[in-house]
Amino acid sequence: MKYDYSEESVKALVDWAKSTKFPKELKLSGSESIVDLPRYVQADIYTIEQHYPDPFYNPSIDRLYRIKQTITSVA
Repeated sequence: MKYDYSEESVKALVDWAKSTKFPKELKLSGSESIVDLPRYVQADIYTIEQHYPDPFYNPSIDRLYRIKQTITSVA
């Protein structure tokens, strides 16, 4: 899936992550289970804030997009 890495979109994603109350655990896919989701999200936020726009760190942005899609599809 293609994600938007523009500054505006990434800022909106990080703002969403900062303002969302996450469950303790999340099954992200058949092979990905996150056991401490709030801490995991916080680590991705720190990574993005420290390294954006370096594309090497785009997997952190991708994970936040995937987490958002998973949580909003369940709600």
